[in-house]
Amino acid sequence: MASSQSDIRREIYERIGRIAVAISSPSRLKLIQLLAQGPRTVESLSHESGESVANTSQHLQRLLREKLVNCKKVGVSRVYKLDNPYLLRLWEDLQDLAHEVAPELNEAEAKLTDASLRSERPTEEWLRMVKKKKAVLIDVREIEESGSTPVRNALRIPLKDLLKRKDELPRNKPIIVLCRGRYCSLASKAVRALRKEGFDAYRLRESAFRISKLWEVI
Repeated sequence: MASSQSDIRREIYERIGRIAVAISSPSRLKLIQLLAQGPRTVESLSHESGESVANTSQHLQRLLREKLVNCKKVGVSRVYKLDNPYLLRLWEDLQDLAHEVAPELNEAEAKLTDASLRSERPTEEWLRMVKKKKAVLIDVREIEESGSTPVRNALRIPLKDLLKRKDELPRNKPIIVLCRGRYCSLASKAVRALRKEGFDAYRLRESAFRISKLWEVI
């Protein structure tokens, strides 16, 4: 017997609900944030997320079942990858929504990253300055991350190498620093280090994904 329209609608909402549940776990959100930077092994994700390998594997299997991540075997390791732009955009929009309905998150973000290290100038304006070579954009994520999800016009200088390569940076232009997004402290550490060296430096809140989208319209 043919399914009724109400049955079809129920199936649709149940399927969407399973996807929503799959990303509702704080642990899985941490994994999504890490995978947004580039492919990683289970062991790497376990180390960076602070979860056990067993728990990390279980969370990844849940995301895999809902087709939210991909997995391939490389040697003896399983490498997971997130390359669905809809999930990346959803993760970014979910953060925006959370900060809108829960203003206390802004205070938590400020404690993590120090709002004084940001500029009041809109990011779009900074990117236009970079395009006109009036400012310099640097990506201080690990080289594997910046290589997997590169940002146009950004110098790739991992935080650990920043001061060793400071002579590559101009002192007569602002330095704009990006990292993994609004909760990442790498950019804040970089800005503090650069300011101590006399550079005019500021951090961005946006992730590599969002900055790349901004470049498309500038």
